[in-house]
Amino acid sequence: MPQYAESFLSYIDRSPSPYHAIAEAVALLTAAGFAPLEEGERWALKSGGAYFVVRGGKSIVAWRQGSAPASEAGFRLVAAHSDSPVLKLRPRPDLEAKGLRLLTADVYGGPLLSPWFDRELKLAGAVWCGGGTVKRHLVDLPKLPVRLVSLAIHLKSDKGSDSFTLDREKDLAVFVGQGKPGFDLVQEAITVALGGDPGPILSIDLSLGDVAPAVRLGAEGELISAPRLDNLFSAFTALTALIESQPAEATLGAIVYDAEEIGSQTYAGARSNFVESVVDRIVGSVPEDVWRAKAHSLIVSADMAHAEHPSFTAATDPVTVPALNGGLAVKTGVQGNYAIGPAAEAWFLKVCEEAKVPLQRFRYRCDHGRGSSIGPMATSGLGIAGIDVGAPMLAMHSVRELAGTADLEASIKAFAAMYASKEPLAI
Repeated sequence: MPQYAESFLSYIDRSPSPYHAIAEAVALLTAAGFAPLEEGERWALKSGGAYFVVRGGKSIVAWRQGSAPASEAGFRLVAAHSDSPVLKLRPRPDLEAKGLRLLTADVYGGPLLSPWFDRELKLAGAVWCGGGTVKRHLVDLPKLPVRLVSLAIHLKSDKGSDSFTLDREKDLAVFVGQGKPGFDLVQEAITVALGGDPGPILSIDLSLGDVAPAVRLGAEGELISAPRLDNLFSAFTALTALIESQPAEATLGAIVYDAEEIGSQTYAGARSNFVESVVDRIVGSVPEDVWRAKAHSLIVSADMAHAEHPSFTAATDPVTVPALNGGLAVKTGVQGNYAIGPAAEAWFLKVCEEAKVPLQRFRYRCDHGRGSSIGPMATSGLGIAGIDVGAPMLAMHSVRELAGTADLEASIKAFAAMYASKEPLAI
């Protein structure tokens, strides 16, 4: 049994929202001896020290300070993201129809919507309450199951069709029950979950998610069925590789950004100054040294890749498509949807080959739509060369996704090889 599988399943189950995913990252890093820092405080960094800093509750940067000055040895960074395509509650979500109590939802990112219907869901995320000082509380409400309900096929105008179409404004009503207004039930569930009344709820950031736990499938448990594999799979593997790494001359780091699924245009996303500010503070106050450090650095954007679907083989490139449990895939694309860094790619391929770490490749068909990642934003915004990689998966952006168990260890080994390598960069 791959050694990381059960730890990863637990990480997924404890991370029903980006806030929880970052809180779990903090717990893992703290247990491994990483020290917390606050953006608003002065930092006193030491060579070989291990640190992390959180912004907005949904983004984190963790690193091992290099033994050599960053201006000389640079950074080796792996970046993932904490968010996934989901449905979120609206700020004033109450709705009532024919005695049913409902909540209204909004679409976050680009979820595959049909699988969200007719299954038990739960609410999780953060609420800000004003019982005295305004305070943020993380909440996970599996004891208040909710669901989206399909229209019966008998009532459709085209009864012979099983096609799925919906009006996002009207058809995303979340069924809570009967009796009290839906958000009153949510408030009561929050009070119970927190063990007492936190005071009036002033703001919410609550997402829907599957109540069923992450599981392994197959005779040997070779597959993982879970929500939010895109992109907590990458976040977990990057953090694990960093935690297991040894101090090096270069500064080694793992980044988990917020808001990739909606364009990263937030103060904690890849378009923000979060990582740049951390880099500046690690290097020091001399601008020349910052630019020298970036010239000696590399960033690997880690986001999931598409495996070939056996029922839809024409949807992927017939040659450049990875297999489940075949290892991390290097993603390429000439349109700028992924980080374009041929020299960085060559360096990463050589490092993994020397460490005997399997790699695959992925590219989109020229005539199909294409996804993107934080890679182009992170590399261009930071001015650091990089590449895009991802573990292969199926059902990306569904309420439950599918990936390979062995790819957990393969991904961690690839990032570990990058952290440990003494191969000079020729960017």
